[in-house]
Amino acid sequence: MSIDIGFGGVRARADGRTGLAAWRTICREHPGIAKAAALYLAAFAVLVVLVVTAVGGLM
Repeated sequence: MSIDIGFGGVRARADGRTGLAAWRTICREHPGIAKAAALYLAAFAVLVVLVVTAVGGLM
């Protein structure tokens, strides 16, 4: 399994037997990029919840 993450021209790539192993490698070798990716996903999830809640309130 391979994970490739990029933010603002900075790229990190890790290979692992599983996705979790590749993610752990990225966390160990590129902690800043791993934190940025986690924050991005959390912000996206919050945005989706807010949109779904707003659309559900209109119906």
